[in-house]
Amino acid sequence: MKRKQSGLTMISWVVILAYIAVQVIMGMRIIPVYLNYNSVKSVMDELAVDSEIKGMSAKNISTLFRKRLRINNLYDLAKDKDAFKFKKIKNGYNLTAKYEERGPIWGNLKFVADFEYEVDIFVR
Repeated sequence: MKRKQSGLTMISWVVILAYIAVQVIMGMRIIPVYLNYNSVKSVMDELAVDSEIKGMSAKNISTLFRKRLRINNLYDLAKDKDAFKFKKIKNGYNLTAKYEERGPIWGNLKFVADFEYEVDIFVR
């Protein structure tokens, strides 16, 4: 009497483990980029409701904003002059974050993540 095979073969396990390893490597590379984006969003949201900025100029708000980015260990974004734009609106400013993050995944395989977020900051 022949027995039926139950379970996975060794090759099946290797394929499954390789798939899981690739997913873990991709997660380790991409998740920090999204955590940085969430930090940028929280800094922008906190700045929009901060009572310290009443009556400040765009330059002073920009300095305060970049200081808060550095406090959150976002030094590269704090230095990037093109990533954040201040636009004058009625009673304040519109702060727009628009930037792109690139990074390696594996060998010559890379990822590109495009982020955009904006808040209105009222200074009066």
